[in-house]
Amino acid sequence: MAELQSKLKQHFQTPARMGELEDPDGTGIVGNSRCGEILTFQIKVRDRKIEQVRFQCLGCGAAKAVASYVAELAEGRPIEEVEKIRMEDIFKELEGLPKSKWHCPFQAVDALKMAVEDWRDRKGQGSRKIIDVEPISTLQRCPFCKEILGESAGTCETCDYKTTKCQKCGREIPLDKKG
Repeated sequence: MAELQSKLKQHFQTPARMGELEDPDGTGIVGNSRCGEILTFQIKVRDRKIEQVRFQCLGCGAAKAVASYVAELAEGRPIEEVEKIRMEDIFKELEGLPKSKWHCPFQAVDALKMAVEDWRDRKGQGSRKIIDVEPISTLQRCPFCKEILGESAGTCETCDYKTTKCQKCGREIPLDKKG
């Protein structure tokens, strides 16, 4: 867990491979309607190896950190290896990533593999995909400011309810009785 925190913190503070490539060989673009993030991966390929990877991310710090990690993982690897990246491997590496941010690795790997697919098609225009997600219920939103709630903060000793703290308005919100 400490290694994960250190790895993600490093990528959060100084994202690697962020930016654009001039005349990329492949581009993949992914958008997430739930959180409003847009992630673009661009690749340069030489001798069937990903020579360079760059990403651009309109989203939260976790999305940028994970995209930076995935870009670093892919750069210098053969195309065939990159195509075989499995989500299980990414989640194993990023064990401890908060559940509210689990969509970030899916987006990053999706965008990277779409860039490879674009390279294979030789279109250079990029594929676009909107990740289909279920709407956020009112139970998953702050009743005061309607912000999406994150992980549970703890259990109230007085009433035995699990609670979370809204990141936007700072109020403590009871979720349900502890089981």
